[in-house]
Parts: sequence; structure tokens; C-alpha cells
Amino acid sequence: MLTKFASLLRSGLSIPKALNLIGEIPQSSEVGFLIRVAAISGTAVAKELELVAQLVANREKTSRRIKIAQASPKASAQLVIFLPLVTVVLAQFLGMDIVGTMLAKPVLLLSLSLGIFLLAGARLVSNRLISKASSLANNLGCYLLGVAVASSAGLSINQAQNLAAEIYQECFRSLPSEMELRAMAEVSALVSHTGASVGEALRKQAENLQSELTTKSEVAIEKLQIKLLLPLGLAVLPAFVLIAVIPLMVSMVGQR
Repeated sequence: MLTKFASLLRSGLSIPKALNLIGEIPQSSEVGFLIRVAAISGTAVAKELELVAQLVANREKTSRRIKIAQASPKASAQLVIFLPLVTVVLAQFLGMDIVGTMLAKPVLLLSLSLGIFLLAGARLVSNRLISKASSLANNLGCYLLGVAVASSAGLSINQAQNLAAEIYQECFRSLPSEMELRAMAEVSALVSHTGASVGEALRKQAENLQSELTTKSEVAIEKLQIKLLLPLGLAVLPAFVLIAVIPLMVSMVGQR
């Protein structure tokens, strides 16, 4: 949808007319940021929107891969969490008073508490691992694209930077990343020495940053698939032993 929107803008349509033809475009901070810069500076934004469309597509792809990576460990954990309940119910049905044994022996209540604590810890660790991998899918490169849009309206590099930085903070509630600021400094130096096109240089830098981000995301996802197995082996399986196996064994021994 964003690519189609950018194509309409390339054909010479204004932003309002393109929006009327295409209907609603996907709402995102990146799109809103570029459209605001374009509206204030009075210039086109088609090339930059095409790059943002690629950024959004990469982010959605990363999000899908993260969900796939966590699917197997999550299903295994849910199975292990469900098994103790089944075990207790089945044992009670067969005449083993596990619940009574647990209430009568404080050590079994301690075992149950430790098992629940391990399950909660495993969930917390897994969520943090997923959050860390997801945080790589951000808006890296958008500030550079915003400066490119503003500079194409005839603003100087400093004016374009100031305008893009102001709108960036309003849209994203943060400052541009250090990587983007360093890239901006490199482009400013290049333009001042060679007279190269500011817009093209900034768009190329934004593409490079997005490419690096995609590579980092791929590596993070591959590592995530392995890391998510650690909470399963170190916490979920021991929790099953503490919650179900130990109470069952104590109950069986007590009946002899």
C-alpha cells in the first residue's frame, strides 16, 4: 500500500489527492513523520516513502520470524505447565490423595512454590529475550530520510536538519539515534567537499542503515531460537518435577 501511495506521488499527484485515490494508508510514525516534513517544507516525498515501505516490510517480516522462533518453546512450555494439573487430577482419580499430602507436608508446599517460581522466572526471561530481539526492528534511517525531504525543498543542510529533528522528536518522542547522527555528519562532510546531491546521499545512507539492521535482526532471530530453549530446560522442566513428580512420589510412598 505504501509503495502504491509513493507511485501516485511520483506521478505528480499531491498528498491529499493521492490519499483520496488510495484511501487509508498504513498508519505508522515513520509515514506521519515524512508527510509532516514534506507538508511543512513544501516538497515531494515519494522516494523516501518507498524506502519507508521497505523498512515497514522488513519490520513485519522480523516480527513474524520472532513469532515462529518462539512457537516451539512456547508450545513445549504450555504442555509442561499443563501436565502437572493432569497428573494431579489423574492421581486423585486413582485414589492417591496428592492434595491432602501436600497440605499435610509443608515441604511439598515449598516444592510447589519453587515450581511456580521457576515457571514465572522462565516466562520473564523468555519475554525479555523476545523483547530484546524485537527492539532491533525500529525506525532507523527515518531521520536521514526526513532531512533528505526537507533539503529537496531548497533548505540548507542545517535548516533541513533542524526541521527534521524537531518533527522527529514530536513523532517519535526521542532524539535520532547516534548511528543516524554520525551518518548525517558524514554526508554533510561529503557534500561540503564534493558538492554531491544531499538527497541521494542521505537516501543511500538510510538504505545502508536499514540493510545493517536487517542483518542484525536475522542474527538476533537465529540466536533467539536457541536462547528460548534455555528457560525450557533450566526452569520449565525442573518446575514439572517440583510441582508434579515429587508430590506424586511422596504420595505413593505414604500409601505403603
